[in-house]
Amino acid sequence: YYMEKTKSPSQEYLNMNFYSEEARSAQKPNNTTYGFLYERNLPYMNNIAISFGNVDIKYEQLHEEIDKYARALYKRGVREGDIIGLSAINTPELIYITYALNKLGAIICSINPMDMEYKIMQDLKVVRPKMFIGINDTYRKIKHASNGIDMDIILYPAVRSIDNNLIKFLYGGKQIISGNFLLSMNNNLNSILKSGYSFEDAVFSTSHNKKISDIMFTGGSSGTHKGVMLDGNGINCVAKSLDYVTELEPGEVFLGNLPMFMAFGKLAMHYALCKNLHVKMVSKPLPKDFKEEIYRIKPAGVFAGPIQWEFFANDILSEISKKHQNIDFSGNNRENYKEYLENLRMELRTADKSKYDLSWLKMGVSGGEQLKELTEQIINMIFEEFGSSDNLWNGLGMSEMWAPVSVKMGKKNSDGTVGVMIPFNNYMIIDPITHEELGYDNEGLLLVNGPGMMLGYYNNEEETKESFIEINGTKWLITGDIAKILPNGEIVYIDRAKRSFVCGIENIYPQRIENLLSQIPEIRESIVTKVMDNELQYVPKYHISLYSEECDVEKLKLKIEKLISSTLGNSNMPRYIEFYYEPLIRTLNGKLDPKPYQENDNKKYKTLTRKI
Repeated sequence: YYMEKTKSPSQEYLNMNFYSEEARSAQKPNNTTYGFLYERNLPYMNNIAISFGNVDIKYEQLHEEIDKYARALYKRGVREGDIIGLSAINTPELIYITYALNKLGAIICSINPMDMEYKIMQDLKVVRPKMFIGINDTYRKIKHASNGIDMDIILYPAVRSIDNNLIKFLYGGKQIISGNFLLSMNNNLNSILKSGYSFEDAVFSTSHNKKISDIMFTGGSSGTHKGVMLDGNGINCVAKSLDYVTELEPGEVFLGNLPMFMAFGKLAMHYALCKNLHVKMVSKPLPKDFKEEIYRIKPAGVFAGPIQWEFFANDILSEISKKHQNIDFSGNNRENYKEYLENLRMELRTADKSKYDLSWLKMGVSGGEQLKELTEQIINMIFEEFGSSDNLWNGLGMSEMWAPVSVKMGKKNSDGTVGVMIPFNNYMIIDPITHEELGYDNEGLLLVNGPGMMLGYYNNEEETKESFIEINGTKWLITGDIAKILPNGEIVYIDRAKRSFVCGIENIYPQRIENLLSQIPEIRESIVTKVMDNELQYVPKYHISLYSEECDVEKLKLKIEKLISSTLGNSNMPRYIEFYYEPLIRTLNGKLDPKPYQENDNKKYKTLTRKI
């Protein structure tokens, strides 16, 4: 089904050459989030929906609980259009509450329970919810963060569904000591459920067309928290599109470890339940527990972040070899990649294949943040050596599209790409300045649209306006990413558009330079900024952190010059270099932060001169 190369890259369904004929003719859902879940679950009501600890919950029981929660919350005062703050870890209660609120037509504002009090306060001030529902662990932070907001608070213990009285007792004691409790039964979820679960006058919502169901906070590339307004039927469309992307079947086991307060995590759970999978929720969701949990549960499918997969690799290799040292997944300080990878492979080949067997794993997915090339290579080696049927899946995603935009489907897609658009989505590459559509193999600004596209940012008209562009009557979301489309429809990610700049007549993409610099053993990490120039508009400046003060920087400069000139050309060469002997500044999320370096350069180089 490959399209002709003369066709426009933005032609709808160009990417469908990777999908079945059924996918090409599929109809989009048109339902509420809960309505779609119920519709999909009807033939599978006797199947197990969720397992948590020693408790198995069938799909029939899942819907009974959702109905009870919805009736109790309606009696409590939740109405269609109300904004409800929700902050909890993955447990059955969170699933019941989430779908109950959707059944009532309320707008769920997801808040990370691990956020600092200041960040929670900023989010609450933006949306000013009518009610807050969360685990006891959040109470102290919420009490202070909600100062000045008239908000009904409902709490419940995170261990409510755990069938172990000792754990419950210890948890309760810990919450009392830390001050995370309310003595009033009026604020206790159990009391609210008992008094209202059979309330017959509850009114359930049936409206779903372009109606806000969720507000998900995202920092984006600016770091400023913005409330992304998402459509409830949008998540249905993305979940259904994954029917034609993934290879899981109803009844197969799915590891439900991604937190539902992030778009990728909520989409993963909705997809799994709408696919009628057996979702096994974990009580130990931290990255350090990922390897243990995945081998305990043995899922057919698992969605996780790069950090989980990196812990997974290190944990396996450290068990196999006492000589193993933690892998630097950035690729720094690796003089010979092939030799290094081959040494790791030899370690894997000495392992007990039965102990580390992965033949039950059909689909391992990485998402939530960018997957490093070395991480992908090592995980693929592990999958291959221990019998998994496919490579690690990954792709391109953003909260503003209900997470996945494109998916690299393991071995089906080419290395170095982020795969192809999921069904129902479309894409276009344009010139960032002229907005002219570009053809194949041309680097430009990536635009996307589809039914999962956000409605805008909550109470932020300026950011909303800057996020969309209309071309020939069609509304597109500006991803902020520089990419190119290959003739077969696959997408190659280049860099963030906000960081790119023009040197002479050539576009410079800092991340591309940084990726190359990571191959030089002496360099710990690097950030590339731009400096104004009279002749060339801007020129690159390299901020380079070194492992040792004994490094011969003059020899290193020659090594950098040879590498960059031979691969990216002279325009990418540094006109300024600043060396550091400590790690570079990172954001709260642990990513390298170019912003303070760019701000300092803007102050430092006020005159338009150039240092060679």
